[in-house]
Amino acid sequence: MTWTIAFSLLVALPLAVAIPPPDFGFPEAPNHTELSVTYQANGNSFVVAEADLFGVDIPAKEPTVAVETASYESIATYNGSYVLLMVDPDARYPSSPNLRFILHWLQTDMTVAAQSPDGTSQLVNSSAPRVPHLGPSPPTDSAAHRYIIYAFFQHANFTFPQNFEDFNATSRTNFNLPSFLDESKLGQTPAAAMYYFASNQTQVPQDFTATAGGTYPGGNGGMITAGPGPNITSSTAPAAPSTSASTTSSSVTSTSASDSGTSASGSASQTASETGSTTRSAASASDTSDAVKLLVGSGGLVAGLISLWNLV
Repeated sequence: MTWTIAFSLLVALPLAVAIPPPDFGFPEAPNHTELSVTYQANGNSFVVAEADLFGVDIPAKEPTVAVETASYESIATYNGSYVLLMVDPDARYPSSPNLRFILHWLQTDMTVAAQSPDGTSQLVNSSAPRVPHLGPSPPTDSAAHRYIIYAFFQHANFTFPQNFEDFNATSRTNFNLPSFLDESKLGQTPAAAMYYFASNQTQVPQDFTATAGGTYPGGNGGMITAGPGPNITSSTAPAAPSTSASTTSSSVTSTSASDSGTSASGSASQTASETGSTTRSAASASDTSDAVKLLVGSGGLVAGLISLWNLV
């Protein structure tokens, strides 16, 4: 009887799920620490929720990014700067991500504005971006791509890696994310994160939106909703991943190849056409499976179970 009561209480407790889902095999913000991301399109504001589905018009322009200081103690008590990163792990195609990662945005020295009434504190640029924002624009024959936006604590020991100085507005592909995090001393665990899907398929309206678990016109095809996707072999030894062996599949050496596979001179537009849209189908997050979410929250569940057992 006491076990039944304890189990029922634990099932009712919210589970702390990492972002992005652990089974993606990429760096993840623990304890469901969300990064607040808001896009402006067609005169409307779109606040991104995990695994939302978008057409390419919605996330085309640089978003407003904020940390939810009122929700997470680890962020509320931090007074330093942040490094912001936006990457596409599915270029050029989710089934063949030979350009992983496409670097869509890299901004250092982001400072925190005063807390707003909604409990968030906007991240403000205090220097020019290392790599300017580039909206998603995967190939028109590609399934939706995932887009992950990270905020990392820019601690005092942060140094920009010399090996990554060549990444810029026209050189974005094959960004070795784990290696960059290691060499910059940012560490493999972000302060906060958010992700969504975007699609540029011809049948998908560019202003399309759907919540997690939604479906694009024509179906979601080969969109990746669980796991990192096909393995990518790096031409050099990748940095050791921080969370799981599957992270290695995401590491690739940086090159200046264009994102969409077209000429290097048009790499800005190429990367856009390559940075595939991973439609908001939070199906990817939810498809990450309830089993995975239960596993992620297992530490809290076990602790709660022990406490409840002691009480009964």
